[in-house]
Amino acid sequence: MQIPEILCIGFLCHDLHQGKYILGGTASYASIMANHLGLETAVLTSIGDDFKFISEFADRGIALEIIQADNTTVFENVYEEGRRTQHLHQRATTLSAHHLPKHWQDIPIVKFCLIADEADHTCLPLFPEALVAATIQGWLRQWNDKGIVSTKEMNWDLLLHIDIVFMSEEDISGFEDAIPIITKNVKYLVLTKGKEPVTVFHDGKEMSFPVYPTNELDPTGAGDVFAASFLYQFYKTNDIVHAAAFAHASASCVVEKVGVYIPEIDEINRRYKWYLKHMI
Repeated sequence: MQIPEILCIGFLCHDLHQGKYILGGTASYASIMANHLGLETAVLTSIGDDFKFISEFADRGIALEIIQADNTTVFENVYEEGRRTQHLHQRATTLSAHHLPKHWQDIPIVKFCLIADEADHTCLPLFPEALVAATIQGWLRQWNDKGIVSTKEMNWDLLLHIDIVFMSEEDISGFEDAIPIITKNVKYLVLTKGKEPVTVFHDGKEMSFPVYPTNELDPTGAGDVFAASFLYQFYKTNDIVHAAAFAHASASCVVEKVGVYIPEIDEINRRYKWYLKHMI
């Protein structure tokens, strides 16, 4: 049985937008992007029979290990007077160590793609030989009995099992004093700041990488594409500069389109070469 090259762990979900469900979830777009870049891709997830987008993965040959839930996770963003309130309407089953198929324990790249605190701590020590990354926003979320989402602090020591943490300025808002703790616990912290340069913390140093100059129309999905592209290129080169350049090239293609867009490889490579020449 062929072992996939990358495993994404997290909920595939429905985003409720203008009364309709669209595909959502970091695991969705990270896995689709990794597959698009040529990696044999697998996803450990939990969904219900109501999940509407299974063909998005089946048609691409992405392997799914599904932990059955009563309902698929549903998020909705509600905007009032310029302020966003996030609602969690439904949540699937929490993922634990015993859910991982044994033949996936030797996968070389693992990415925790968290949106609703869905992977418990038993999952973290499972991949001692892998390059392990995490988008940790889901560990920094809590919700009340009405499903209104707010931020919470996590046990930062759990990150000792992770090599690369991806986090946005919005994710860490209110917990900025934890950045020195996080940087001690992980090899690399990649902090994104919207249109501002990305900061990579490593070995007591900070490296800054400006975004690729572009005309941004819609940032939807750009963060997930950035992280998947960064991880892919870092695995290939073991070089932060090349990983950041490739990730910025990928994300720049995404923000120029309305809606989630998976960029063409040739266009990514063209921008990647330009970035290395002009932005480094």
